[in-house]
Amino acid sequence: MNTMKYILYARKSSEDKNKQVLSLESQISTMKKVAENLELKIVKIFSESKSAKKPDNRPMFSEMIKMIEAGKADGIICWKLDRLSRNPMDSGKIQWLLQQGIIKEIQTIEKRYLPEDNALIFNVEAGMANQYIRELVINVKRGQQTKLDRGGYPNYAPIGYKNNRLEKTIEPDAERARYVKRAFELYATGSVSLKALADKLYQEGFRSRGGYKYNKSKIHRILKNPIYYGVMFVHGKYYSGNHETIISKDLFDKVQEVINGKNRSRYKKHFYPLRGFMTCNVCGCLMTALEKKGFVYYYCTNGKGKCEEHKHYLKREKAEKLLSSIFQKIQFDKEFIELCYLADKEKNKTNENFFENMKANLEKRLKSLQEQELRLLDIQILGKYTQEATEAKLEALNKESADVRQQLKELEKQSPETAERTLEQIKKVFLEPYSLEKDFLEGNDEKKRQALQKLLLNAQIENRNLACFKLKQPYQALQKVEDKADFRQMRRGRDSNPGNP
Repeated sequence: MNTMKYILYARKSSEDKNKQVLSLESQISTMKKVAENLELKIVKIFSESKSAKKPDNRPMFSEMIKMIEAGKADGIICWKLDRLSRNPMDSGKIQWLLQQGIIKEIQTIEKRYLPEDNALIFNVEAGMANQYIRELVINVKRGQQTKLDRGGYPNYAPIGYKNNRLEKTIEPDAERARYVKRAFELYATGSVSLKALADKLYQEGFRSRGGYKYNKSKIHRILKNPIYYGVMFVHGKYYSGNHETIISKDLFDKVQEVINGKNRSRYKKHFYPLRGFMTCNVCGCLMTALEKKGFVYYYCTNGKGKCEEHKHYLKREKAEKLLSSIFQKIQFDKEFIELCYLADKEKNKTNENFFENMKANLEKRLKSLQEQELRLLDIQILGKYTQEATEAKLEALNKESADVRQQLKELEKQSPETAERTLEQIKKVFLEPYSLEKDFLEGNDEKKRQALQKLLLNAQIENRNLACFKLKQPYQALQKVEDKADFRQMRRGRDSNPGNP
């Protein structure tokens, strides 16, 4: 009878959960039967879910080696040799102990390895296992790169998306995509902090798959990820994705402005919806707000120390009335808008050149960016730029190229009726002041601020009255049309950029 003591070692790779040949339980059960049939005495069972690609990554493996070196065990039982190692350092350690007779036997389901006649075979088979893992890594990376180049996302779907295993793509997760979009919309207002945003989303039902709250750092990573508007950032490079987008690029860019501090209406401790939109007409300083005895007042900050306007407190209700009057100054007659829309819609049926012109311009821009990248690499070879400067410029060009490819992809989804769709957008611009006014008059503080943020650059106040104001485009152009009847002129000014709302 065999008097040697054996350690049963079972392993599965934590990085390969769906493609295990045998589970840990099955490996242990199978090798127990082998030990029973061969009358081998098992003194310890070690099992772990760890990859064997790298050395010093498996605590149970290390513990097993210590036991063998201490003479507490003589042999190893494992399902196959590759369960012991897939890297040359661990393989070399096993081989050395086997050659020295410290490991007296390794028993697998197929064969046994002995010091006197199987060290060479062990070396060959261990080398094959190591080579297999090297080739596997290369093939996986190659497959990921090919998928990226074709617009596919190669990893586990980010929050807001789910993996479609049948089509091998990602698609919006109906349960969470709406919360991701909501996160971008709320943070773009500049009125909430990351912590407040995380709290608010949690209150509204945004949960992880385990039912937990997403903390502010996770929300921050979501807000920084361009994948939600169609561009993938993987391994330091940008790629145009073919997945369905959750937000627009315009919304993503607004959020980045808030994150980077370029949006002046950043989060404040107290939320006053009109703050940041009004300045003093006398000194040019911003107007701020305070709450006193249950009433909110807006007043000049007197940042230059020489303005008397800061003594004139403007009550919230009066301030809202002043700003609400701006909406009416850019409203066109709805019936007139509809008549002009129908007339131009008929005219657009004969105009099919826009689609091709836009596509040609984007392709020309993409070619120019590619040529710039090649020139930059040539300059780097000549040593005119440092590596850091070159990499920064290449990243910027790469980012813009990915954006242009994404625009081309979106453009190709459109039909030759692009001009008609543009007309729909322009019609929406003319009608929007009505809906914005409604949001401002009837909505909560958040709605009021969102309406102003879409419309107003600045309103100048003097002696508690509206002195003048400046609107964002295209609403500033609407204000300049005195008779509010020049619909065709407005269209000519916007035909070259139909993507703006």
